[in-house]
Amino acid sequence: MRSISFILALISLLFAVQFSVLCANVVKEYEKLMNSDYNIIIVSTKELTEPELRPLVPTLSSLLPLSAKKIVDRLNNDISSKNLSILQNALPKFYTLKLNALPSTEYMKQIRQKLLNIDGVSKVETFLRTHDKVYKTLNLLKFISYIFIGIVGFTGLLLMSRQIRIWSFEHRDRIEIMSLFGASFWQKSAVLYRYAIFSSIVATLVVTAIFYFLPDFISSKELISQISIAVPKISLIDEAPTLLGISLFISIFMVSVVTKRVS
Repeated sequence: MRSISFILALISLLFAVQFSVLCANVVKEYEKLMNSDYNIIIVSTKELTEPELRPLVPTLSSLLPLSAKKIVDRLNNDISSKNLSILQNALPKFYTLKLNALPSTEYMKQIRQKLLNIDGVSKVETFLRTHDKVYKTLNLLKFISYIFIGIVGFTGLLLMSRQIRIWSFEHRDRIEIMSLFGASFWQKSAVLYRYAIFSSIVATLVVTAIFYFLPDFISSKELISQISIAVPKISLIDEAPTLLGISLFISIFMVSVVTKRVS
């Protein structure tokens, strides 16, 4: 099949594009998961309210008091009720603050400093060290996916260029004859564009099928379940047509550029 090299190059390029999209979606899903489990602990001698903190923390989602009842109950049999009452009054108030978006490390430092400046707040625990490692890992994953698409894309374009040159040489006599009769560039290159369009459709179908059935693989399901993230299938309505559009654009663009250089 004379289009196999072109199709394989397109498949690798589209695979890299969709892999990058999938990676971004997984990272976004993991950020949501982390954010739902992430809390900032505040210790204060005075009562705090959401309206008071919202101007300082625009991304504040909720502020909930933490009960010290469990601690007091443990001491119930060890100290007198009078001392227990004194202890309850002396205990500071504990709050858990949730954000509506996963913060960056720098933003986390700003939040901590603003909260510590509030009158009555004695301690703020942001779990910065643990958060910082996870946040940098997520950004590294995004960066690696972009490098991957860049390397695969560059290699794919080189293979496509080589295959277009082969097509041009195969149809050189036909193109020269059409040139003698005054045919336009588009007419002379029509057969090459047909190859490119056919290859684009095949490559899009293959990549769409791969990413549609990928979440159903048993090995993938077991791995995904361990990190509690649902990897979505490729959208046949939104993402598949986008891949086809990218494929057609790259194919037609490459055919146009390489054919003009060869002719």
